[in-house]
Amino acid sequence: MVIGRMLSKMNFETVKAFNGAEALNILKNPKCPGIIGCGAEQCSMFSAIITDLNMPIMDGLDLIRNTRKMDGRIAKVPIIMISSSDDKDHIEEGRKVGMNDFISKPFSEAKLLDVFKTYHLA
Repeated sequence: MVIGRMLSKMNFETVKAFNGAEALNILKNPKCPGIIGCGAEQCSMFSAIITDLNMPIMDGLDLIRNTRKMDGRIAKVPIIMISSSDDKDHIEEGRKVGMNDFISKPFSEAKLLDVFKTYHLA
C-alpha cells in the first residue's frame, strides 16, 4: 500500500481496509484508544478518508454515499478519492455523492500533501 507508506512517512497514522464494506464497518465501529463509549457519532479518530474508486465488494462511490449518510462528525470528514481512472463522469459522480477531492494515479507525495493542506490536515 503505497499511500499508507506515504502517510506514515508524513507522520500520519492510518487505518487500512481492504474493501469498501470493511472501510464502512470501521467507520461505523471505530476503535478509539482510551475513549470509552466512542461511537461513529462523536468519534474524532479520523481526520480524512482516502478511498480508491475501484474496490471489491463496495466501490469508493458507495463508500462515500454511505459515509455521508452517517450521523455526527464522521459524515463531514474530508473524503479524497484516488483512482487510475480519471474519467470525468466518475469524478462528477464522486462530487455529487460527497467526495471532497480527487487524485489521479500515479501521484507524488507532494500532491497528496497539497491536497491535505487544502483541508488543513498538514
